[in-house]
Amino acid sequence: MVPAWNQLGKAYADSETVQIVDVDCTANGKNTCSRMGVQGFPTIKYFTAKTGKSGADYQGGRDYDALSSFVKKTLASGCNVKTGKDCAANEKQLIQKMKEKTLAELQDDITNKTALLKDLKKERSAAQAEMREKEKTWTRNEKKLQQGSGYSQADGKAGERWPKNRAVG
Repeated sequence: MVPAWNQLGKAYADSETVQIVDVDCTANGKNTCSRMGVQGFPTIKYFTAKTGKSGADYQGGRDYDALSSFVKKTLASGCNVKTGKDCAANEKQLIQKMKEKTLAELQDDITNKTALLKDLKKERSAAQAEMREKEKTWTRNEKKLQQGSGYSQADGKAGERWPKNRAVG
């Protein structure tokens, strides 16, 4: 695994968004490893906004291709807003459009989008509540119809149970 790890480190040596780091848990890195919950060796941890400061254990393959694929999918950010590096044409256009706006315009955009998002969440919550009520009504009506027709969902056969006080002639 060491050759693959070293190759990965070289591949991302100039990256502005990804760092490939070694920590020797048997020497000077004992405190770091203890703080990060490393118990077995070798352990690979990765850190993103989702994983937070404690990171997450990497569970994939240990060869270069598997490691590199994981880094590309999970860690490498595509577009650097400051430099424009690795940005698609539409991303560059959006960045330029945002750079042309004043701080007040950007703040207004944020305020407007926040209000729209709040309204959308409120609308969604109301629709979900309405759907729950409809589900209750449908379930209640379904039970009434099953009881009224002599259909028993438990035995799955219609007409096997006769309603009480029914004469057969």
